[in-house]
Amino acid sequence: MLALVLKAGQLTLQTDYPCPTPAAGEALLRMRYAGICGTDLALTAGYKGGFEGVLGHEYVAEVVEAPGHEDWIGRRVVGEINTYCGECDHCRRGLLTHCQRRRVLGIIDWDGAFADYLLSPIYLLHPVPDNVPDEMAVFVEPLAAAYAALRDVPPDAGDRVIVLGDGRLGQLIARVFQAEGYHPLLVGRHSHKLALAADAGIRVAAELPAGQEFDIAVDATGNPQAIAQLFGILRPRGALILKTTSAFPSEIDLSPVVVNELRIIGSRCGPFPRAIQALAQGLVDPRPLITAVYPLERALEAFDHARQRQSLKILLRKLGSGNADDADRNG
Repeated sequence: MLALVLKAGQLTLQTDYPCPTPAAGEALLRMRYAGICGTDLALTAGYKGGFEGVLGHEYVAEVVEAPGHEDWIGRRVVGEINTYCGECDHCRRGLLTHCQRRRVLGIIDWDGAFADYLLSPIYLLHPVPDNVPDEMAVFVEPLAAAYAALRDVPPDAGDRVIVLGDGRLGQLIARVFQAEGYHPLLVGRHSHKLALAADAGIRVAAELPAGQEFDIAVDATGNPQAIAQLFGILRPRGALILKTTSAFPSEIDLSPVVVNELRIIGSRCGPFPRAIQALAQGLVDPRPLITAVYPLERALEAFDHARQRQSLKILLRKLGSGNADDADRNG
């Protein structure tokens, strides 16, 4: 099959990659759309060095085989990305996405979605409602991650929210907070990206506001140095939610955390059912964030496009899926 493979730090498009075979409890999925995200780009830059295989963890697909679960065949699905054993200490404590034996789709010991076909345990799959088109469904995984930021807000945090970073994830986080009744401020450096958020009714700014305090700050920049900027605008005992990873370490002065008793919260994967419901109910429409759609055959070109600072979401699709053109969507 055709697959985009990371090996020894290099991306190659292979035409003869072995097609997987589902075992009992697994489904063979035909990829329809898959999204390139910041983690994919970071992996190609050396983040969590050592992963080799097919990248990609944001997808919508069709079930083509499901041994012992034939009722799944033909369904459009999205899938969670962390396997779990149910037996380790973390699983017994309910920390399933932190299973000590977990595999992570396209990231740790599990070939991902940038291929004609992929495997998933059936227990990680969610059917896609009929009224949610593929180009929305492919956003379920990152939208769930955005909802995780809302989930992880302390109950006494307050409601003054600032999101730093106008890229793919920052856009979704701002939309999620807005959909749930907050009035977030999105801060970024790219006028066309801020304009997309403003079109969705979100307050935007090109720099951090002077003289204002916020209860909740969310970092979605992918820039470790940005965290220190957020220390200065949080009220005492405010909450800082970190949503991005980086391939590079950083040095940060943590004394403001102690002096102002700030709460720092790491936030990763989120609730798929809530994300699917938001799409089905029209609470969030991520399609304006699509910069371009490429067929899988042009995946290397798509990655080059995704690395450009002006890009938001770049999608890959299997030929014959949907009605999208094989060219840039927004220029």
